[in-house]
Amino acid sequence: MTSAITRDTSSQLRDAVDEALRTVPGLTDNARAAFARLVDVLESSDDAVVFPAEATISTSEAAALLGISRMSVVRLIDRGALHADISAVHRRIPVTELARYQTETRKRRRSALADLASDITDSTPADQVIATR
Repeated sequence: MTSAITRDTSSQLRDAVDEALRTVPGLTDNARAAFARLVDVLESSDDAVVFPAEATISTSEAAALLGISRMSVVRLIDRGALHADISAVHRRIPVTELARYQTETRKRRRSALADLASDITDSTPADQVIATR
């Protein structure tokens, strides 16, 4: 995975942001955390999307952010896995709901991978392990 900024740059940026934010009166802890999180995202990914917490997005936009088809997003909504505000024609997804879904999905995938990895030990016969590459 590539990143938008290097580790050294993110460290310098984090220090500069911390320094600058110390002089801002009335800045909340949530705002400080948001700036720190933004630096973390830029360090770990080459892509970042920022929305206001109260924003909603279309199923097409959600599909693009999740890397799946629009119909898959519609199915997630219909199954109740993803909450959306549904009008007569449109489905609008709160970005906080999309973030919740992504976090939950990431946790499920990591758990499944950990379970799979725990099933394979040094004593597992080779014909029961699928080698890749």
